[in-house]
Amino acid sequence: MLKSYEAFYENGKLNWLGVPPPVNKVKVLVVVEEHEQVEQGGQSIKRLKGIAPRPVHPVSLEDMENAIQLEGAKR
Repeated sequence: MLKSYEAFYENGKLNWLGVPPPVNKVKVLVVVEEHEQVEQGGQSIKRLKGIAPRPVHPVSLEDMENAIQLEGAKR
């Protein structure tokens, strides 16, 4: 069975964008997005600014982490 995970590939390593696969060693199939220049770190947040609506009330880091975990469980 195939399951999708997102990651940046940099200098021979995969840097997971969400929850990594729950395995230590696994065969992978890599699909590369060539049309887009990928930036990691501080630059990526600038790119994302304005995409998500501003929350009505403050959101804690714990709330964000729970939402990310929930979204990962759906995949």
